[in-house]
Amino acid sequence: MKKTIIPIILLLSMGLTGCMDKLDILPKDQIITEKFFENASAEEIESGVNSMYQRLQSSYMYNLRMWTLDIVAGEGRVGNEAGGNGLETTQLSNFTTTSDNSGAKELWRGPWAGISRTNWVMSNIDKSPRITNEKKTQYKGEAHFLRGLYYFNLVRLFGDVPWIEKQQTASDNLMVKRTPKETVYENIINDLKDAAEMLPAVYDNSSDIGRATKGAAFGLLAKVYLTQKRYKETLIAIDSVMDLNVYSLNRKYEWNFNDTRENGPESLFEVQYEKDVTAYSEFDILGQGGWHHEYMAPLASINIGGPWGNFGWFAVYPEFVNSYEEGDLRKSISVWCEGDVYQGWSYDPTCSQTGHNVKKFLCANIGVDRAMDSPLNFPILRFADVLLMQAEALNESGQTTTAAAPATNENDGGPLNRVRVRAGLPNATTTNQAELREIIRHERRMELAFEGGHRWFDLIRYDNDGEYAAAFFQSIGKTNFNASKHLLLPVPIDDIDANPNLLPNNPGY
Repeated sequence: MKKTIIPIILLLSMGLTGCMDKLDILPKDQIITEKFFENASAEEIESGVNSMYQRLQSSYMYNLRMWTLDIVAGEGRVGNEAGGNGLETTQLSNFTTTSDNSGAKELWRGPWAGISRTNWVMSNIDKSPRITNEKKTQYKGEAHFLRGLYYFNLVRLFGDVPWIEKQQTASDNLMVKRTPKETVYENIINDLKDAAEMLPAVYDNSSDIGRATKGAAFGLLAKVYLTQKRYKETLIAIDSVMDLNVYSLNRKYEWNFNDTRENGPESLFEVQYEKDVTAYSEFDILGQGGWHHEYMAPLASINIGGPWGNFGWFAVYPEFVNSYEEGDLRKSISVWCEGDVYQGWSYDPTCSQTGHNVKKFLCANIGVDRAMDSPLNFPILRFADVLLMQAEALNESGQTTTAAAPATNENDGGPLNRVRVRAGLPNATTTNQAELREIIRHERRMELAFEGGHRWFDLIRYDNDGEYAAAFFQSIGKTNFNASKHLLLPVPIDDIDANPNLLPNNPGY
């Protein structure tokens, strides 16, 4: 049972003080029982609900594995491979992985603890006599949103995955079978619709910053529909986001990656991080500080923004850097190039095997007690992404003129050109659908670079047979890519050995 795909059944209690990024972990031996909701105080129940979010913060998800998908997508390489460091990611990115790859294993196992917690909340929240019906509805809405998000990552990476929608106990049959991906997608859609119905557009209390909202649910629903090429439904979901009148583009691109401007008007949903919160090791999957600063910053002889040095783990390929249009303001924010200066230090290209590193997650306000302890949140869904999804859906629906309508500033005009104008670029003016399709795809690549696998998920969804991804990987010299195999990751062999009902594995593994 210890090796099944559900790593926990009994849950550790999680508590919050203040806003959502200040997640404190209660004593590790404090076990949540099935009587928890019947006996717990309102504050304790809130702590249990908050535990649903914690898995997003782990190294198995957005604290490492999700953003390493950008390396798999060909945006760079593992820059520090001393002693085999990052070998699992190198194998994934070179398309030489096998079913025992530890990176694939973590991407598989990462969401299941979160799913278990969402099911625990939804199965028991109505038992509480100490919270209002309004709160119960909100908490169930958060659970539906998070379950949808966790499953959305799983189904895109692995295809058919077991759909589990109730709290599991030791008496249940844990030898679960994989559910057809089509069914999983429909269940995700239902979860996100329920979440949108149950959640508020905004929260009245600042202590609730970071929770899922109606806009986050509609925005993620749009992405699910777009992945399925259901463009009409995509546009309806995006209209629902727009009708909330909550979101806008930040005037400056870099504000999205500034720890003093987190959860701003462009943010639909982001992973909350806080420095110096726990005493756990930086390698603990329960750690609350972000790793992205230290891993992505240059492998430098001085400390760039932090006290512990930098790992230079994400070395950006020149092909990506050279893909920026002339005048694109995002380039100086996103990547390190020769001549860049930070706090008196001039970037040395020899700090990277490729001559470049990721720059957009640089954070001077890093924790002092642990190496990987950045307070900078990690974006999952930004309004710029919503606008680019809208432009894509409009274009694919034949509404090319609307998709490429001119924009005068970041908050006035057509969806594509609002993003381009904010980046310092001229309006795209073509009315040719095929030409505009490539412009939109390029914009997604440059706008959302290094933000949790957007590029990988785009590459594998653009067509049904992997032709687009194959052509791109061929163009950058990654000749091992085989669309019949590499559009999905392997289900880990350890988990198959524990549960043969997970067979057959994905094709080629």
